[in-house]
Amino acid sequence: MNKPIQSVERAMRMLEIIARADGAAKLSKIAAEAGIRASTAHNILATLSALGYIQRPAAGSDYRLGSRILNLARIAADDDDLRRQFRPLVHDAAERFGESTYLIVPSGDELYYLDGIEKANNPTAHSRLGQRESLSGSAIGLVLAAFMPGVARSLEATQGDEALLALDMVRRRGFAIEQGDYQSGLHCVAVPLRRDGETVAGLCLNGAASRLPQTKLEGIAVAIADMARKSSSG
Repeated sequence: MNKPIQSVERAMRMLEIIARADGAAKLSKIAAEAGIRASTAHNILATLSALGYIQRPAAGSDYRLGSRILNLARIAADDDDLRRQFRPLVHDAAERFGESTYLIVPSGDELYYLDGIEKANNPTAHSRLGQRESLSGSAIGLVLAAFMPGVARSLEATQGDEALLALDMVRRRGFAIEQGDYQSGLHCVAVPLRRDGETVAGLCLNGAASRLPQTKLEGIAVAIADMARKSSSG
């Protein structure tokens, strides 16, 4: 049997301690139950915090489970349901417009490509299925942040007033478009996907800039947003 890596073992134990304490615990309690010095516990917690697995709103406050680990738990529970519900929509959009289409969910301060249909004509050099990317700079990141408050806080913290203006526009329009801002030569539209009135994911369609000029992007965005509304209410 391989010997466990001590730092990883301690980190997992500390996450379990916080979870057992109803999701929030003080440094002294975490260190005592983990059987390690407070300074060692602090260093491990600082790393977990930087990765988004825990959070500490202010100095001296309790350590809490962070959005990234909570999203991992949600994804594990909801992945299959989300795939089943939105797979027909992903398929229909991909076939109707002939472009790669993805089902995407938030994962902490990142986004996760949960499902999708990738077309051979897509200029992306690699498959995005199962990949994680930054929320910042993409149409789908804006959509998830615009309609999911927890994601909005993460984006606003790093982007400031510029993000607030962009999010307001996405909320008014009901979709976001991207023209080579995230990847040169790639244009994209993104819309929110809802379940029982609550946004739970986003749909992103992307393709070569030469096939998706701005006027066409906006038309596709309106059409997919309408398809998504009908899918959510059906």
